[in-house]
Amino acid sequence: MAPTDVENRLPWDLYLAVIRTEVDRMLEVADDLDAAVPSCPGWTVRDLLEHVARVFRHKVESMRTASEPPWPISGLDTTDVRRLLTEEAATLLAELQQRGPRQVRYTWNPDDQSNGFWFRRMALEATMHRVDAEQAVDAPVTRVEDEVALDGIDEFLTVLVGGPWWDEEDETAYPVDAVVRVRATGGREWTLDMSRTEVRVTRGEEGVAELTLDGDPHDLYLWLWGRGPATGLVLDGRKELVEELAGRFAEAGA
Repeated sequence: MAPTDVENRLPWDLYLAVIRTEVDRMLEVADDLDAAVPSCPGWTVRDLLEHVARVFRHKVESMRTASEPPWPISGLDTTDVRRLLTEEAATLLAELQQRGPRQVRYTWNPDDQSNGFWFRRMALEATMHRVDAEQAVDAPVTRVEDEVALDGIDEFLTVLVGGPWWDEEDETAYPVDAVVRVRATGGREWTLDMSRTEVRVTRGEEGVAELTLDGDPHDLYLWLWGRGPATGLVLDGRKELVEELAGRFAEAGA
């Protein structure tokens, strides 16, 4: 199971700043709306901007109704996706600021039914899709600041990967059965005790790892989300597990 504490989160105002910065960068580089997005097969930049706008509106409606709205969210004018994303980002930021992180509201995470979940999730969603936009137009990928990348790694591992998300009815295609350590430069690390039906995540070092992945926070963050290669990581142990891990992580992030 995943840790559920919130002590490791970033300051709430920083999440809002990240959303603003990442949306601005997405719009800055999105000069070719027909460019293909390598990490999202079948998508163009137009699709990417529309998707982010729909996600933002979906979370706004979730906060307003304290329930899960239907997906995909309907009723949006997608004629001008740049304008749409600009407006939906402004609406999301206003909603988050007005309600604050402590207000109890529906989220898909049963361990965190608060708006703080959306502060974090939407900031990190924007970060990764900004990378998508840059890669689509062959722009230099802007480095994710260490504190944001570390928070992104923590969220990915403890919330999206950690937990009983795989069972007999929804079985993983990548049944990794091993103890894996993910270690970021600077000292933060996570231990994953993995099986076919569960991934138990511990912050820190626990037990003997069969594979350790060590790297810069930015490189690790992008690799976990399938946006960067493993070539920049230092691997120690059962290196043959790396491709299976990448597949398991792709399932978690889908």
